[in-house]
Amino acid sequence: MPKRVFLKPAPGRTVFRENGTLWPVEGEHASTASKYVRRRMKDGDLVEANPPRPVRKKADGGEA
Repeated sequence: MPKRVFLKPAPGRTVFRENGTLWPVEGEHASTASKYVRRRMKDGDLVEANPPRPVRKKADGGEA
């Protein structure tokens, strides 16, 4: 069953998305339903990673 995972390019790799744009170095969520994504994972071009934590902001508008 396909699932959504957070993926980043492996260190030292440049990975293109199916549409020809670059995969963000900071990573993004993707579905494993895509044969393209599964192949990039199998080849070691994309690796699972923890998504970045959202930046919490204080009530006065500053960062936490």
